[in-house]
Amino acid sequence: MGRLSSVLLKGLGALVLVIVVLSVVGTIVGIALSVIAAVLSLVLTLAVLSVLALAAVGLLSLFGSDSSAGNSSDTPTENRPDPEERVRSRYVDGNLDDEAFERELERVLDTEDRSTRPDVDGSRTRGPASERDRLRDR
Repeated sequence: MGRLSSVLLKGLGALVLVIVVLSVVGTIVGIALSVIAAVLSLVLTLAVLSVLALAAVGLLSLFGSDSSAGNSSDTPTENRPDPEERVRSRYVDGNLDDEAFERELERVLDTEDRSTRPDVDGSRTRGPASERDRLRDR
């Protein structure tokens, strides 16, 4: 029986050793997973806070630009492009074909000539063709 008991004791000792090693490995894995979870939680919290901060800044700038836009309405001609520029940019963008560009340009130039003309007799220093050529050359 001496030989059987020594085999049983060695087997029991090996079993205890395996249990101890597995518990140590389990503890180390648990600690590593908790550290990873803490880091991921921190990253997620910072991401949510940064999105909220960006949303707050965006809302403030949105509402701030509305109030400043109301202040700039006192000088509307500074921010708006002149009608010639609008027609030219529409032509360059391809929104107007040649005929529509000509019609719009003549309409804009006629309106401009009437509003800025110092004389009443209708004489012009430049003809519509020269104005058209000037705008196309830009």
